[in-house]
Formats: sequence, C-alpha cells, structure tokens
Amino acid sequence: MRSADFLSHVVQAVRPKLPAQWQDFETDGFGSLVKLYYGDPSVHFEVWVQSKTSRVEVGLHLEADQATNDRLMAYFAERFVEVQAALGPRLELDEWTRTWGRLHEMLPFTVLDEALVERVAARLAQIITVLQPMLVEAPPRLPLAAEKVSDAGG
Repeated sequence: MRSADFLSHVVQAVRPKLPAQWQDFETDGFGSLVKLYYGDPSVHFEVWVQSKTSRVEVGLHLEADQATNDRLMAYFAERFVEVQAALGPRLELDEWTRTWGRLHEMLPFTVLDEALVERVAARLAQIITVLQPMLVEAPPRLPLAAEKVSDAGG
C-alpha cells in the first residue's frame, strides 16, 4: 500500500475509535504524513510514515509560536509521569527543534497493510484520548515571574 493510501485508511479507522467529542477533527497532509487537529493546525496529532527507516511516528506535534510551544512543553513535562502512566514508557517528550516539540513514539513496520492501519489507528486513538483533554485543560499562558511574586506576597 502507498503511504498516502495507508494514511487515508488510518484517518478513516481512527474516528470510530475515539470518544464522540474527539471524532470531529480536521486533517491536512496525506503524502508521507497526515496531521489531525482541533482548531489550530499548528498543534496537531501526526502520523508520519518514514519508509527509509521502516517506522511510523505517531504523536502530538507542537509547531506553534515559540512561546506557545514552550508553554505546552513545560505543561507536558510537569505531567509526563501521568502521561506515561496512561500511554506507556515508549512515548517520548522531546524538543524536536529549538522551537518545536513533540510527544511521540516510533512504531516499526515491515509492510504498510491493513493490520498496520489498525495498529496505528488504535495507538493514535489512545494518544488523542489522553492528550487532547490535557491540551484543552492547559493554561492559556504561564504566569510571569512578577505575577508569582505578587501573588505570593499578597
């Protein structure tokens, strides 16, 4: 199966695996990757077929402005024990570039087939079900140091 077809099948397979409130996502991509998002495409779930290494990356990508990415990376770092308890130790939190971050894991494969579609869709559904509510709960911005001092003293 071609990567674009594989990703299209993953998108179709993941919707019914999600709770009703998370089934209405938007998509972008379908070459070697697909992005699934709720509102802001710069913060999205991604499935990326890396044929040269025979791996599929599945996870949450933070590709917004640096302040947003820094805030969300700090938020997920604080909750990472909880994230790994829910999703397992293979999920990694890393700063992908100086300004982008991600929570992801790599799934090895030998062939892009329907069995892999089901495996990736199931894992993606788990990741979205755990991380999307956390994204919704994330504070809109981190308090400034001056706010922390005045709150502590007042």
